[in-house]
Amino acid sequence: MSSDSNRIQNEVKEWMSKEEKLKSIFGKSPGIERSFGIEKLKFFRMLLFKYGKTKSLDELITVQFLKHEYKSLRHKLYPNVFKRLFNDAVNSIVFERIHKPAYLKDLDSNKKALEVQLKNTGFDQVLDKVLQQMKEEQLNFYIPVSYHISEKEKLEHSLHFAKDVQGAYRFEGFTSTLHTDSIPSGRSSHHFKNEASEYFNVDEAYNMLAGRAVLKNGTWKQFNFYDKDLSENYRTHEFPQDYGYKVENVLAGLPLKNSDGDATYELARSLQQGKRAETVLSIEGREIKTFIEANPRFKTLNFYNDRMQKISLRELERGCKIQQVIKPQMQIEPASKKMSPKF
Repeated sequence: MSSDSNRIQNEVKEWMSKEEKLKSIFGKSPGIERSFGIEKLKFFRMLLFKYGKTKSLDELITVQFLKHEYKSLRHKLYPNVFKRLFNDAVNSIVFERIHKPAYLKDLDSNKKALEVQLKNTGFDQVLDKVLQQMKEEQLNFYIPVSYHISEKEKLEHSLHFAKDVQGAYRFEGFTSTLHTDSIPSGRSSHHFKNEASEYFNVDEAYNMLAGRAVLKNGTWKQFNFYDKDLSENYRTHEFPQDYGYKVENVLAGLPLKNSDGDATYELARSLQQGKRAETVLSIEGREIKTFIEANPRFKTLNFYNDRMQKISLRELERGCKIQQVIKPQMQIEPASKKMSPKF
């Protein structure tokens, strides 16, 4: 196990970093040094509890050094043997009744919180991998996820987790990359932050990377694939409620075959999530299957035929079909007809 994977070393480094920051604020008086020593003694005891039975040889060696440091610090803080024994007895009781249960409770709460966040964003399948990384006490780690949406579309995700100042792990967000031939560059990538005020689930992230608009907190959002910020993330076109686009009103003007309230509500909800939804129009006694997606910028809908070719509503009403564009074939002249080189 490398030093980067040595959980004890990682936690000690983190503690030392915090200690230096606090000392720079409060100074290094004898009283401050003693206070830090008492807190460090509690910290060492917790480390020995957490990693005392580790199976890693590197960590076992570190545990032996940690025990030595723990004893040295005890003697320094409590040079009197009777005070030291009394303090050990008191601290053991406090640790078993307060610190240990509190740590286990916080750890369990942290795991449950991450489980909920992963489920809400659609990544609950990686929970076991996350818990394994948490056991290793990494300060930051990434979990990769990759799969195909279709023959022409592949999604790659990188989930980012980091420890906060309280020692709990946070799901910072995920970077998604869509490989497809439906956008100008053939590849779109964006980092989606996991924020309580506004977070995107994996389906919404896919729909936005595919170029569609998503309704979040009353505002339609759609990527501008030709404009990026300094972090190489797409800037977004935003169409708030005052812009006046209500997809429910647009659907009300369509000759939907199934136009009852529940069906229209579900269709509107799918479009608000950025999906390209299948529906059937009833035009002059004919039933025409089409696919639609929200277009907030022009306060309308985009229509597609069954070959996912963009088509207008007027063309649908006329019953027109878009023919496949036939690419010209390169003509290769037979070798027998090639002219001989001139010298």
